[in-house]
Amino acid sequence: MTSRTDAAGSCILLFHPFMLFVIFTMLTGIACQQANDARANAKATPANVAVEVKPTETEAKQVDAPPAGKEIKPADGPALKSITPQEGTILGGVLNDIAVSLPAPDAEAVKKANASGTVTVEVVVNEKGVVSTSSVVSGPQPLWSAAGSAARQARFEPPLHNGKPVKVAGVLIYEIK
Repeated sequence: MTSRTDAAGSCILLFHPFMLFVIFTMLTGIACQQANDARANAKATPANVAVEVKPTETEAKQVDAPPAGKEIKPADGPALKSITPQEGTILGGVLNDIAVSLPAPDAEAVKKANASGTVTVEVVVNEKGVVSTSSVVSGPQPLWSAAGSAARQARFEPPLHNGKPVKVAGVLIYEIK
């Protein structure tokens, strides 16, 4: 860069052509950068807007844990006499062997009944393993109340059929002596 003074005494700056090129490039670069920043800001998500986060590959491939319970196979057994199970309920036959908890009939009630024999109670076990319906269908009538009460307290592992929770209908048999 050089300077000269003109006839009026004013100072005139003279730029070398290379210097003009450098200044032009700098100004153009700044203008382009500002344009890019404006586009980026236009695409940016405002701070108060929720952004959906995509799961990582390992999170996306996680499989739901299979339900906990006991696989039940349909079984032949006594036909149900008083309970009509809902659609999709598995008929499980005699359920005594698969019960997790099978309380005995109340000893005091049995003693008062002064009877003995085999009492059959039909039950429906829900998807959580709890007896949801019960009905005494055979045995000495004085023992029905004690056997029915014991059957309603029975607990099972949540029943599964093909890995899915199901209801199971069957019978509990009490030998009362």
